[in-house]
Amino acid sequence: MDAAAQPGLSPQVRTAVYSVSVALLLGALATRLISMQVVGASEFRERAEGNRLRVILDPAPRGVIRDRKGQVLAGSRLSYSVTLYPIKLTRDQTDEVIDRLGKLLAVSPAEIRAKRQNTPNLPVRVLSDIDERTIAIIAENQSKLPGVSIDPVTVRYYPRGRFASHLLGYTGEITDGELETMAELGYRPGDILGKMGVERIFDAELRGVPGRQQVEVDNRGRPMRTLAEIPPTPGKDLNIALDADLQATAERALEGKKGSVVALDPQTGEILAMASKPDFDPNLFAGRIRPQDWKAVNASTRPLLNRALSSHYPPGSIYKIVTSAAAMEAGIVREDSKFMSTGVFYVGNRLFRDWKPGGFGRVDFHKALVMSIDTVYYELGLRLGPDRMADMSRNMGLGKQTGVLLGHEAAGIIPDAQWKRQRFNEKWYPGDSANMSIGQGYVTTTPIQAAVMISTVANGGKVIRPKLSRPPAEAEAQDPGIVNQWKPETWKMLRGALHNVVDHGTGTAAKVPGYTASGKTGSAEARKGGKTHAWFVCYSPSEKPRIAIAVMLEEIGHGGSFAAPVAGKLLRQFYGIPEPIASAAVTAPGAAVPPGRPQGASGSAAAVTPPAETMGD
Repeated sequence: MDAAAQPGLSPQVRTAVYSVSVALLLGALATRLISMQVVGASEFRERAEGNRLRVILDPAPRGVIRDRKGQVLAGSRLSYSVTLYPIKLTRDQTDEVIDRLGKLLAVSPAEIRAKRQNTPNLPVRVLSDIDERTIAIIAENQSKLPGVSIDPVTVRYYPRGRFASHLLGYTGEITDGELETMAELGYRPGDILGKMGVERIFDAELRGVPGRQQVEVDNRGRPMRTLAEIPPTPGKDLNIALDADLQATAERALEGKKGSVVALDPQTGEILAMASKPDFDPNLFAGRIRPQDWKAVNASTRPLLNRALSSHYPPGSIYKIVTSAAAMEAGIVREDSKFMSTGVFYVGNRLFRDWKPGGFGRVDFHKALVMSIDTVYYELGLRLGPDRMADMSRNMGLGKQTGVLLGHEAAGIIPDAQWKRQRFNEKWYPGDSANMSIGQGYVTTTPIQAAVMISTVANGGKVIRPKLSRPPAEAEAQDPGIVNQWKPETWKMLRGALHNVVDHGTGTAAKVPGYTASGKTGSAEARKGGKTHAWFVCYSPSEKPRIAIAVMLEEIGHGGSFAAPVAGKLLRQFYGIPEPIASAAVTAPGAAVPPGRPQGASGSAAAVTPPAETMGD
């Protein structure tokens, strides 16, 4: 019961109680008022200031990408975008304009609202890189579209279209998923970022720093004046290791084929060329990609796939370089070791055939590599076993990612007994070793790994990491990688035999006048009854190598017929030697893989027919 209402209290007492209660209440209100006016004054001023000011970001021009000689590979061009400025509108007006834009431009209003949700006061880029028709639509309806403008913007532009598309990559607007992980790095809705290749790897350097405008707005959020402005800082220009002229030669040589070419500096690992076909035009992604273009880049031929580092294939006879090094280092064979080549080899009761019926008779190991004699390598595979071949493979850069920064790199497969047991729950059979010795069976490698492998021979044993740009000397010193310390006789045998492969063996189609080259052809069975994959790896000059090349063509035929000529074109470009006006036709015997040869075996007849005998792969 209230004290003032208790029975027995006099009217004077009740009046006093009410007076005290009112005084206490007024005192509390006064205290709160003082707190709001004095103690919280700065806080309220900050809130008012925040409601009065807005920050508008101005995108920075993206840096230019050039090749090692200064040729522009990626730049920017002037374009126009449809931009919505919510700060110029009330909330109801904004919703009306968004719905109207959706109908006029066939854009989902929900998509526009989603872009605006995270940063409600920033401009919203509704459409980028618009055409004249869209500009006309906005102009005709401008009175119904307050807060909407056509803004000049720069968009990424690749002046040579499809050129080096897998290496350069492309740019696009940041997605919601990307924003979740990249917002803390300063990315905002509507930002353009690198999605693939060099554009992705060096995005932080290329994108620059956006400018900022501080704008004062009225009580309805409409801008009144600009208080401060910081101009954008353009992105840094980038010179990459690519040689555009060499790249163009590689792409012309691959036209109409499926495959890839990789050219490296075998001493530094710099990527001089990386071509993959089919390819795509990165300009398609500059704005909103059309449905028909999206369908084209996702076709069954997989033009977005970088076959140079994301596809792995049986290496075929180029793997005989690995088997040769392993056998020499294990002391199983010498360069002058003799073998009887009869054209057949038995593993238990299973018959393995050579590519040449009847074989070559009595040969030494040097000739076995030059002529790519399968039966010699079957024998070496059995004597080595899977572990020693696998160890040498890894020591030459196979079976693991090379470390190139392009992403989506396949590791390939270098099998051994443990791998087969884990993968198939089966034991390793002698026939597996025979197949492995010639780069068939379970072995697979990527073209960029093949380029690293042949570079290891070229540079004296160092396993290089392919590089997109030239690193500073201290960075190079911190990345020594694997350095093989092989016996002098191993080097002598490999270098001499690989030189002879190009000079008068299966790789003569890669010869260029006035310069030496060393290499190895390969023809790897892709699927039973189909054409073989064509391989060729080489370096040049043979004495002090400056370039290493790997060529891989899918299901086309023999390495000497198809892959070696591609490498020859690159070497001519590298040395500045014009293509001959009219080349003599290169004839190939066209022999299929002989009956009875184990599935996956390599080494059928090659393209070049020298005077005395038909060459293998």
